[in-house]
Amino acid sequence: MTEQLTDVSGLTTEQREWIRNEIRAEASKPLSVAIMGQTGVGKSSLLNALFGARLAVGDVRPTTKLPEPVTVVGSTGHPMTFWDMPGIGESVDADESYLSMYKQKLIDSDVVLWAIHADNRSTAFDAAALGKVLDVSPGSDKKALVAKVTFVLTKADLLTPPPWIYCRDGNSGSFAPSRNIRQRLAEKASYYQQILIRPHGGLGLTETYNGENFGIDDPRFSYDEHHVRYTGFMSEEMRNHFAQQYPEFARVFERLADNQRVIPCSSQFRYNLIQLMVVIVNKLGENAIGRFQRLVNDVSQLDQVPVRDMRKLGNLVVWDKKKSRVTFDLDEIKF
Repeated sequence: MTEQLTDVSGLTTEQREWIRNEIRAEASKPLSVAIMGQTGVGKSSLLNALFGARLAVGDVRPTTKLPEPVTVVGSTGHPMTFWDMPGIGESVDADESYLSMYKQKLIDSDVVLWAIHADNRSTAFDAAALGKVLDVSPGSDKKALVAKVTFVLTKADLLTPPPWIYCRDGNSGSFAPSRNIRQRLAEKASYYQQILIRPHGGLGLTETYNGENFGIDDPRFSYDEHHVRYTGFMSEEMRNHFAQQYPEFARVFERLADNQRVIPCSSQFRYNLIQLMVVIVNKLGENAIGRFQRLVNDVSQLDQVPVRDMRKLGNLVVWDKKKSRVTFDLDEIKF
């Protein structure tokens, strides 16, 4: 594509220079990711955990009033900008202003994360807000807007009991949900997928990079040398169907399905941040991997929580009333 654009024979010197400048400006344009959702769902904390940002977080009053940019520069020198958006649900007046910001950022950003509290049982507010944000343009333009949104269930660590599992390896380790917690998260993710994503299936356009020389005869798919696109809702049943029919492209179907899944995660436990990062990179496409190099190189450390920090994240103290003493305290157990 660059070679075609730089074929500027027949143009004046000024015109050729202007075209080259435009190409250079586009190549160096920061990739943009915005994070949206209700007040108190942990948007700033998620950005802090994913990208080492230092955004203010608060447990009582909303701390983000205006969109806050967080810029990360990769090893290639290419910047990526993340926008921490104000939380909606604070007040009716604030929401009108914030939803207007959301609409603009949805158009401007390459990827949008929509954060939902994992322990929230009401979907009506998020569904209504999403509908208003998506109501920005008719027809085919909506497909591109829906495709940008990744839904994230935040604060998964608040789903207890039963316990979470800390898998220790030396001085560090990673958190994993127990079987019952994992099942609850899967059920919640599936429920939100049905409420928030499937209704837009007719508009949905999911896209991934073409790293497998993809090619099948199906009108729901379009593809070129670099990208594969699927129009509609890629359900688990549909993904399994395509993977069985075309096993050589199973990874393509998996990535397309990932784009329409709801991803449970925890900033505090650093749970599932790697999968969320993979989905972000996948939505940005193959060319973004080079620009995202520093984050991709460090991705193996995203789920690591030092033992000293793990001790601060929760504890259970058992007091024996008859003996008037503590009989169990995790903080006192030596590893």
